[in-house]
Amino acid sequence: MRYHPLTIAFRIYQLVKSNLLFALILFVFQKDSEFWLWKYGKYAFLLFIILRLIYIVTAWFVEKYEWKDLMFHIHKGIFVKRTSTIPFSKIQNVTRKTTVFHKLVGLTSLTFETAMDGEDDAIHFEVLTEKQANDLIDLVQPGKQTILQKEQADIAQMDEQENEDLEQEAVQQKNRMVHFTPKRKDLWKASFTSLSFLAIIPIAVGAFDYIGPLLPETDQVEGLFQVFLNSKWLLFVIIILAVIVAVSFGVGRTFIRYGKYKISSDASYIYIDRGVLDESYFAIEKRKIQGLEIEQTWIKRIFGLAEVKLISTANPKNVDGSVNVNSLYPFLPVNKAYHLIKELLPIYQLNGQLERLPRKSLWVKLLRPSWIWIVATIGLAYFKPAIFQIDQAWWIVSLLLLCCILLHRILDYIHTRYAVSEDQVQWWHGGLTSRMFITKRKNVVEITNSQTLLQKYFQVASVTTTNRSVPAHKEKINDIPLPYAIDIEDWYLKRKEDVEFEEA
Repeated sequence: MRYHPLTIAFRIYQLVKSNLLFALILFVFQKDSEFWLWKYGKYAFLLFIILRLIYIVTAWFVEKYEWKDLMFHIHKGIFVKRTSTIPFSKIQNVTRKTTVFHKLVGLTSLTFETAMDGEDDAIHFEVLTEKQANDLIDLVQPGKQTILQKEQADIAQMDEQENEDLEQEAVQQKNRMVHFTPKRKDLWKASFTSLSFLAIIPIAVGAFDYIGPLLPETDQVEGLFQVFLNSKWLLFVIIILAVIVAVSFGVGRTFIRYGKYKISSDASYIYIDRGVLDESYFAIEKRKIQGLEIEQTWIKRIFGLAEVKLISTANPKNVDGSVNVNSLYPFLPVNKAYHLIKELLPIYQLNGQLERLPRKSLWVKLLRPSWIWIVATIGLAYFKPAIFQIDQAWWIVSLLLLCCILLHRILDYIHTRYAVSEDQVQWWHGGLTSRMFITKRKNVVEITNSQTLLQKYFQVASVTTTNRSVPAHKEKINDIPLPYAIDIEDWYLKRKEDVEFEEA
């Protein structure tokens, strides 16, 4: 089965979007340049575009997909044919995204993320109709797989089974519960805590570089700038206007990215819908979640916000700078984050009574050598830069760096808390940015204890857990008491009880 014909148009649209900047530089801003790089670069660029267009059109005729025996079969390659076989059972997450291009033509896109690693670790359908997308999503769901097996065993009952599917799907949609939609005040908080208004600075600097040749002579610009500096009121007005533009840009950017945000779930899946211009839909099966993370940066801690991330075995792709698909919502109030976890994943019990590190752990953190500070101090002592016209400023910079490192370690000591219950482990750690990690024992594939000479002297240790993911998800907690680290290792050895129960 061939991909949708408008896949060609979508790929050409992406080609234009990704190369527009180079085209402007070569054919507009450097059109009269005799420098060999710009002169021959134009021909190389045109050759690349022509070859790419030929490839896009040819690939559409060659690339095909099909499904049978509960597996996708993806056929690719123009000169070297390649077929990828991906079982439905390997699919972890489902992401549907509707960009402005898709909206204009009334279509959407779909990505199935798998637990596999490599070039074909995800299945991409760049252009689909809404009906095709819904059919493919239903196809890979566990309930639908069972239905397909029954259809293969007894084709005569196919019509009756399809009617039951429709009824079941209607009930599933009706039973989907909405847990969170951001209010206007939540979006305003997100606008400032994300610091998205600062994104206008590199945009303005880049724009100034490009329009520089169109501006008056340098002397005229400097004279105009001097006029602004001499007039305090004019300078004040310009600063106010710049702040208004930056804040408006940040607020608008946040409302576009997180507007129409909705977190919902049913008995088996968690669903996330988001976006105003570029809409996206994300679904992850609850039983395939390996663990949870709650992250707080220093600015989010001031506003009482946190970000909840889902750890899964899939390898989510967000190379276009979009929102992390495994994040529930980056700006949740802390209490709401805890409540949301209890509603979505009741098997995870958030323990409020966590153990704190003993005082000796603080000494370990403070006495541990910092190679960053050592190397920086050696470099400063050798070059002795005169900062702000101060000859001996290098040792002041070294001292400030040391204070920052020690402050970070003290905050890490204060934030580090841990608890191990019957079948789960939970801990907080981190300095300026603190993170809570929680996972079930059955999802931990490896656990290791380690000790440095300094840790041996103070009888503390570090514990590292590894969860199945792409790449493997590792979490480490440092400087916990040695007896507790040994108890965690003994606790993990009982994992076979959970695995045997799960297989039964």
